[in-house]
Amino acid sequence: MLTTGQHGGDQQGMGNMQVLVNILDLGANMQAAGDMGRFTHAQVANTLQLETQLFDLVGPQLIGMGHKASSAGGGIAGGYQGIMFVPNPEGGRVTNCDNSNDTDCGVNGFYRAGSNFREDGDSIGW
Repeated sequence: MLTTGQHGGDQQGMGNMQVLVNILDLGANMQAAGDMGRFTHAQVANTLQLETQLFDLVGPQLIGMGHKASSAGGGIAGGYQGIMFVPNPEGGRVTNCDNSNDTDCGVNGFYRAGSNFREDGDSIGW
């Protein structure tokens, strides 16, 4: 189970999909998924802005293929926070939450979290 939050208007859908691609296709963890280079596309102007490191990596090739691409700072991508529940891969024991022994009550897995380094935010566990 995964939940992410993005802000930034039109960037929300693009940002969520970029994070999902980073996790599912590229194998990134929750923090790395938000740290990776991001981009945004302006539909009406049909222009693509890429964060500087991503632009340096693929921008010239995109321009060479006829795309309107430019380099931009980190503020283009909107915010990101995410948390994912990962079931215990070993199965673990069945938890018992029906009486007073809280040490036997819990979830059978763990949480992973990430937060955008470009803005305020932390991922903290307890």
